[in-house]
Amino acid sequence: MERHPVVIIGGGPAGLTAGYELVKQGIKPIVLEKADKVGGISRTETYKGYRFDIGGHRFFTKITEVERFWKEVLADDFIKVPRLSRIYYQGKFYNYPLSLFNTLSNLGIVSSFFILLSYLKAKAKAKFLPHVEPETFEEWVIDRFGERLYRTFFKTYTEKVWGIPCSKIRADWAAQRIQGMSLKRAVINALFGSQNAKSLIKEFDYPRLGPGMMWERCQEILESQGAPVHLKTAVTRIEHDGSRILSITTEQDGDPVPQTCPRQITADHFISSMPVTALVQRLDPAPPAERD
Repeated sequence: MERHPVVIIGGGPAGLTAGYELVKQGIKPIVLEKADKVGGISRTETYKGYRFDIGGHRFFTKITEVERFWKEVLADDFIKVPRLSRIYYQGKFYNYPLSLFNTLSNLGIVSSFFILLSYLKAKAKAKFLPHVEPETFEEWVIDRFGERLYRTFFKTYTEKVWGIPCSKIRADWAAQRIQGMSLKRAVINALFGSQNAKSLIKEFDYPRLGPGMMWERCQEILESQGAPVHLKTAVTRIEHDGSRILSITTEQDGDPVPQTCPRQITADHFISSMPVTALVQRLDPAPPAERD
């Protein structure tokens, strides 16, 4: 069993930033990343010589500490990029923030009519039938926008970004993310413009080779300071005694590999940026099915 001062689970932005700050303090952590490259959903993939981001990533902040961190890591490798946001859906581009005429033109009269009809149906149902409190994201959105608009935009976008079926996401999360939004407000904003749209930044910083460049550089800095970053390394077991983590067990590419990364690791401190659901599933002993 190998011991380290700090073990960091996850080589995405959170894990690597933690590692970077620790190295600056003279502490050498070990970072474990399940994927074959660092960056998480902020990584940059390469395909046939082209670079692709996993989702849209802009580097813009009013927080001094974050700005300092970015500049320390990438220095002069930022470029200024003009802001242009559009949604590509069924072969057409939709302006973002949504433009009423652009949206209706792309959807066509028939689809727009059925979206409106579905919306009115949902409103009538809410007004004349006994109210049932929605429990999932799917129920919450359909209740407020109608099933047609939910299936047209909300379902596909949400499941693509978060990787979880809308029927498995809690309604209170939806209320928090889409609070204050309504079809009526969307139409008014599209016709007359919204204050939010007017306040959007015109340009932003962007790493020369994509956002993944930030985290690849961060990996290089950590490793140059004696803090190893192990890729293709999954944490399969987290042994604990009450609220204290004792050790973790790792596998690489599905097989135990003591060669490149110790199979069992203990540390003074553990930092986890892995999904909470995955973290809970790996706890040993397992947590109770329900909270007391």
